[in-house]
Amino acid sequence: MKKICFVTASRSEYGLLKYLMKLVDESEEFELQTVVTGGHLLREQGYTVDRIREDGIKVSLEVDTAPDLSTKEGIAYSMGKMAEGMSRAFDALKPDYLVVLGDRYELLPVCGTAFVMGIPIVHISGGDVTKGAIDDGIRNAVTMLSEYHFPGTEESAENVRRMKGGGNNIWAVGEPGLDAFFLEDLMDRSAIGEELGLDVKKKWILMTYHPETVDTPEHNVQTVRNICSALKELSGIQVVMTYANTDPGGTLINAVLEETAEKESDMFRCVPSLGNRRYLSLMRQVVLVVGNSSSGIVEAPSMRIPVVNIGNRQDGRYMCSNVYQSGKGYDEISRTIETALKSETDLSDIDHWGDGKTSERIFSIFRECL
Repeated sequence: MKKICFVTASRSEYGLLKYLMKLVDESEEFELQTVVTGGHLLREQGYTVDRIREDGIKVSLEVDTAPDLSTKEGIAYSMGKMAEGMSRAFDALKPDYLVVLGDRYELLPVCGTAFVMGIPIVHISGGDVTKGAIDDGIRNAVTMLSEYHFPGTEESAENVRRMKGGGNNIWAVGEPGLDAFFLEDLMDRSAIGEELGLDVKKKWILMTYHPETVDTPEHNVQTVRNICSALKELSGIQVVMTYANTDPGGTLINAVLEETAEKESDMFRCVPSLGNRRYLSLMRQVVLVVGNSSSGIVEAPSMRIPVVNIGNRQDGRYMCSNVYQSGKGYDEISRTIETALKSETDLSDIDHWGDGKTSERIFSIFRECL
């Protein structure tokens, strides 16, 4: 059996990989290996390695780098520790292939180590463009190190072909985030309301804002304060805010979210990590998604939910017609939220990112080509 090793460092990344991991685990051709690292092992991020185990996924090894998320220097230091940890993990597991997804900074030491050790890399969701973060450079570096490529759209696939100088081992398969809406047993409104302490008679909004890594932490914090102030002006609304990711400045954003939830407890709920099932269950029930998470760009269109995308983090991605773009100032955020809540969702391009069968397609190609 060929050993396929998945490395995951964040809750969002795992949610996108989970269904492919299960297909590999259930197959007779492959042996699943799972290495968990990064934010999964942080208590302040919800210690989401437990969620992986609850899903029935065996964790082969943990690589704990104890990252200091408050500074870029701390994160860079943790990347060095991750390279060391990954070299030991790969030496112990001896995988035939490494599977990674996306563009987070953890992928540089992970993929650099695998490349030097001669482990073929499978990269999912390459070829995208996001100008408002450092992700572009990381994503493209991983593309150049990888041998097999599964971009989400044909436009992204063409970007990969351009970078690689050819079209070998490149398949446009759709984005895996849509699979969950068809494969996950999502919670109904009353269940999610009871679990999160929400009034089912009120309208709900989901808010997630990650640091813009090309901006200063202070500006990111001010943007979050502007979003919360704009949401406070609404009536008959409850807002669920999820923690920012482990990018530099994320801890400062989370402190603002906790402060807001404490002062405005009737309206705001702050949850470090909803987990994939609760997150998607809640998304299906809200009237609006606010922030700058890729889930608002990729997953929300299939749910026909309006999205207010704030700032520049997602610049370069295709924006479906349900997405309303806003700057970072209070006045513009407030106006855009009002517009999005009053507008009918355009359904003309909701299938742009895929049809919910991405994991099946990737697995089928694994069986033919690996």
